[in-house]
Amino acid sequence: MFKIGDLVKVKEGTSDARMPDSRLGLILSYAKWPGYDFSHPDVFLVLFTNGACLRFHEMWLESVNGHPGS
Repeated sequence: MFKIGDLVKVKEGTSDARMPDSRLGLILSYAKWPGYDFSHPDVFLVLFTNGACLRFHEMWLESVNGHPGS
């Protein structure tokens, strides 16, 4: 399970023009929207090295700082 503050890399297979080539970012928070169930958060807001903030499901993230992730 990822947590706020984890350094992550977005896996190949998904893309966004706003994401930097390094695909590296920091988990800022759980992604929020109406009706979301926070009993098992699995979508995160990631701040990238270029300043972009994007939402990603945990299946697209891998840990860079040694935490076991998904």
